[in-house]
Amino acid sequence: MAPSKRLTTCSTFVLAAALLSAAPAWGQGPVQVQSLAAPDLFSPPAAQTGLSGDLWKDASPGVVKEALPKLAAKPLSPATAGLARRVLATGANAPAGIGDDPELGATRAMALIALGEAKGADAVLDRVPGVAGSAPLSMAAAEAALITGADDKACKVGEALSVERGGPYWLRLRAFCQAIGDQHDAAQLTFTLAAQQTKDADYARLMNALLSGTPAGAANLKNGINYALSRKLGLDVSTPAVVAAASPALKAALRPADAAPPTDLTAAQASAVAALRGAKGLAAFTDAAKAAQPAIAALARADAPLEDPVLLARAALAAGDPATARAIRGKLTGDVLPAGATTTDLALLDATLAAAEGKKDGQILDGLVERGVQGGAKSPAQPAALILAALGGVVSPEARAPFATFDPGKSTAPAGRLIVLDEAAAAGRQGEAAMLALSIAADAGPAGPGPVDRARLVRALLKAGLEADARAFAVEGLLALQVK
Repeated sequence: MAPSKRLTTCSTFVLAAALLSAAPAWGQGPVQVQSLAAPDLFSPPAAQTGLSGDLWKDASPGVVKEALPKLAAKPLSPATAGLARRVLATGANAPAGIGDDPELGATRAMALIALGEAKGADAVLDRVPGVAGSAPLSMAAAEAALITGADDKACKVGEALSVERGGPYWLRLRAFCQAIGDQHDAAQLTFTLAAQQTKDADYARLMNALLSGTPAGAANLKNGINYALSRKLGLDVSTPAVVAAASPALKAALRPADAAPPTDLTAAQASAVAALRGAKGLAAFTDAAKAAQPAIAALARADAPLEDPVLLARAALAAGDPATARAIRGKLTGDVLPAGATTTDLALLDATLAAAEGKKDGQILDGLVERGVQGGAKSPAQPAALILAALGGVVSPEARAPFATFDPGKSTAPAGRLIVLDEAAAAGRQGEAAMLALSIAADAGPAGPGPVDRARLVRALLKAGLEADARAFAVEGLLALQVK
């Protein structure tokens, strides 16, 4: 980054201990001076995360630069997204060369927006200097404002921008702002200029409807401007087709409100079971589980007969409700298995519950090892044992020998990155360990890393003091072994 693009910050604040006229009895020592880093683009928090202001202490700038863009651009698994959101929302001075880089500051903000923290990103960008002099920072500020419904604020961001004002994004935003500001002729001219630079059929359709009254068609949630246009035109932004095609940022912003508990438990159970059985892959199963969570919780509270208790307990865990999963599992006693369930199904459910609750149950781990031996190399119990052991489970002396033979697949992460991850975790470089884990997980795609790499990530996150995130990665990996 050229020096001209660096942010100008105030000089470093200095705190000095004031000398009082009366010296202490043990004698006057030298004045102790401690320098505090000046605020940077990563200093303002987007939310309360439980992580400290020393998050980036001793972190490698190169590691952060490598991982950060992935978090704004790649589809992430739920556990990966949760860790990314927590790390990026933390207010902490970034490593050298990161915190004063407008492009990286904007990438942080855009990643927060994509992760559903548009409101937090908006608050961050209100507190950092130099937004008007940076097109990337201004774009992040405008998108955050549009997604949170602050159209006038977004227009002011565009007006204040002092560089690259003729770019396609700014022409599209300016045309929208002129249109809602009753500057019809100016809006039409700016719209024409924008269309000459880049083609965006959805934006063109919506702007034509706003300016000329032509049929608008369906809402479009590809970005903040199209979302604002759709709202201005009174279009339905909540239909399944529209939400399915929305950007991750808008999908997160339009999460449905929590549903009320159902009144007809029989019908609700039938609907939930059908949706869960029809879900293909962990992402779809998780969405179905979250939608069904009120019904599953109501069924558990009512002690109602359950059609498929293992499936419903699994769904409760996917929805982040281990208490309901535990209540359902508690009813499964004796030697009789639920219809359609196997002993391995119950062992996997118990392992997932233990991971969600943070219990290091050696008996459950030994049970997985036993099931893994019985089922052979293709048994899901083998990778499950690897993940649960990484979370701190203790394997008994009798189970260690067979466990040591398990080889559930290969690593796809760069070997060097895994070694640096282990070293960062052992040294307590929390931010660096988190970013290395996020880089590996983002590269693995929306399903997250496979069992071998996931076990390495779980162990490293646990060692780095990120236990809640380690458990989330373990639960996600264990659920992936149970959902096809």
